[in-house]
Amino acid sequence: MDEDRPAGDEDAPRDSGPRSVGRDRHETPLERADRNFGELLQELRVTQTGVQILFAFLLTLAFTPRFPALDGVQRATYIATLLLAVLAAALFTAPAALHRALF
Repeated sequence: MDEDRPAGDEDAPRDSGPRSVGRDRHETPLERADRNFGELLQELRVTQTGVQILFAFLLTLAFTPRFPALDGVQRATYIATLLLAVLAAALFTAPAALHRALF
């Protein structure tokens, strides 16, 4: 029997230091899901800003003097990259929009 645990407390989980922080919160599964969703939204907001900057940069490339000199493969790569940036921006915006609609 461990000396640091009280008698009759064999089934209680041991405090294993920093890794047990999540168990000390005393939150319901629904509260944990809400907290995790809020943290996910914060992370997505940071990523969304980066995607929007990339998208704005890609939009400005079409107005540069060298853009008309691109060949077909380079234009196709540009259009594919631009469309993927639009898709990424939409996907990163969707959870925040959903959260605002729900709350």
